[in-house]
Formats: sequence, C-alpha cells, structure tokens
Amino acid sequence: MSKTLLAAAAVGLLFAGTSAEAAATDEGAVSELRTLACEAGQAYARKDLEALERLSAEDYVQTDVRGKVLNRHEWLEFVKNRDSVLTVACGDVSVRLYGETAVVTGGWTYTSHGETGDVVTQSRWTSVWTHANGSWKRHVFQNTYVNGKADRCAMGLPH
Repeated sequence: MSKTLLAAAAVGLLFAGTSAEAAATDEGAVSELRTLACEAGQAYARKDLEALERLSAEDYVQTDVRGKVLNRHEWLEFVKNRDSVLTVACGDVSVRLYGETAVVTGGWTYTSHGETGDVVTQSRWTSVWTHANGSWKRHVFQNTYVNGKADRCAMGLPH
C-alpha cells in the first residue's frame, strides 16, 4: 500500500510541476499579448506601418468602427492615407488563451487632435491572435465605438 501511495504522490508532484510551468508560461503569454494589443493601437495612431505589418497576420481581416470589412492590404492602405492626427490610450485588456490561440479584448480612448481642439472617443474591441514561429500575430480585429445612445438611435428615438 505504501508503494501505491508513493507512486501517487510522485505522479501528483509531476503534474503539479507541469501545471506550475504552464501557469508561468500562460502569465508570460498574457502579459505579452496585453502589450502587443496596446502596441497595435498606438502603432495605428502614429501610422507605424512597419509595426502594424509585424503584428498582423497575412490573412488579417478587420471590421472597423463604421462596419466596413477590410483585409490586411486595404487596412494598411487606410492607415497610410488617414488624415487624422490621433493618440490612443489602451485599457481594460483581457486575454483568454486557448493553446496557441488567444482572444484579446479591450478598450481604446482615441484623442483626435484638430485645429479646433481635441475630440475624445472611446471604443471596445475584440481580436484573435495565434502564436507560431516564436511570435504572436493578430488575425481578426473588430472595433466598435462606445455609444450609450445606440439603442435610441437604432429605434429612431430622439437622442
């Protein structure tokens, strides 16, 4: 009986070590993805095409705040030709890992700097990332402006 207990304890320690290693790896991936998601927003604001290309997968697709669906090439062209001068603050980033895939959600506060002053808007977004060849790439991004009056607008009510 003591041999059985000893074997069970050894197996338990083996799995406990594996679980602790996985948790440490997960924490590292979560932290990295939070950083990358915020970096993507800030790269967008400063029109840093090199960073956006590095962070985006070849099959990248985005549904933007206007509901327009853009592939990677279309989106990079949009960023390149965008007239607005922006800064982006990132917040409330949440990461869910599913092996080598992650769903990352968060919020951005955009500040558009114009001649008549700054305009601040907020959005919530969801993205899907995969890990391959030592790096994370964003494949899907959906972004929505935060509008507390959206239901009233959709129903044609005064807002």
